[in-house]
Amino acid sequence: MNDDQCLHRLRFQKDVVTEICNLLQAEFEPQIRVRTALSVTSKVTIALNCYATGYFQAADMCKISQFAAYTSIREVTDALYRRKADYISFPMSRDKQLEHQSAFLRIASFPRLQGVIDCTHVGLRAPQQTPKQFRNRKGFLSLNVELICDHNRKVMQMSARFPGNNHDSFILCQSSVSCPFSGPNEDCGWFLGDKGYTLSTWLMTPLCNPRSAAQLKYNESLMATWTIVEHTIGILKQRFRCLDHSTGVLQYSPERVSIFEVVRCMLHKLAIMRAQLLED
Repeated sequence: MNDDQCLHRLRFQKDVVTEICNLLQAEFEPQIRVRTALSVTSKVTIALNCYATGYFQAADMCKISQFAAYTSIREVTDALYRRKADYISFPMSRDKQLEHQSAFLRIASFPRLQGVIDCTHVGLRAPQQTPKQFRNRKGFLSLNVELICDHNRKVMQMSARFPGNNHDSFILCQSSVSCPFSGPNEDCGWFLGDKGYTLSTWLMTPLCNPRSAAQLKYNESLMATWTIVEHTIGILKQRFRCLDHSTGVLQYSPERVSIFEVVRCMLHKLAIMRAQLLED
């Protein structure tokens, strides 16, 4: 494939695909010494095609069996997942937090902001146990995945372990996203959420019934900034369609779907870091 074909099929240009291969080379090296083993390039290509298109019958790409393709997807996914801390983390340095505040302020004049938060549903097959817990308000089975992103639409924190019938505010209470603004860091700033969340000392939410000009301006500024996370979710679904409900659902357990979602956010950050933009 040339660069355009690679970007269309795998959502990355060839140099970034090569970077991913090099990242996993050492881990897969003992396996590829076997004469019948697939190369790292083949495994990564199969996995990226699965993430990008949402189609799991991808064995034809490298002329291999469906079982070999399934194994490749699992191995690459697990290897990337083990590196999640290198890609998804909230910056604790004061310089980075000041950088976030300055960048968010330029968007719609909302001060002291560190990130924007929202949840999105990721479809999955019916689990053998407690399937009712995974049926969301839209009527399909899912995980309700919480994301916090920065001004560049990079995911800084996430929680991908809650069934679809859990409300966004409940997930926030059960997760650890408040930790950056507790203790000595209480004055560092806050996150923004929509009306599905409850106002707190570190989470700003819209006013339900704004009346004064100042209240209206507050809501306008908040929502104009908060839409960054909506846009981030839209890009994730466009770039990696394996977890977009419109293409079907993953035939895996909730635990495996959670791993897929983390890897998708990792690769999304890599795409931003390498300026791998998608066409409109």
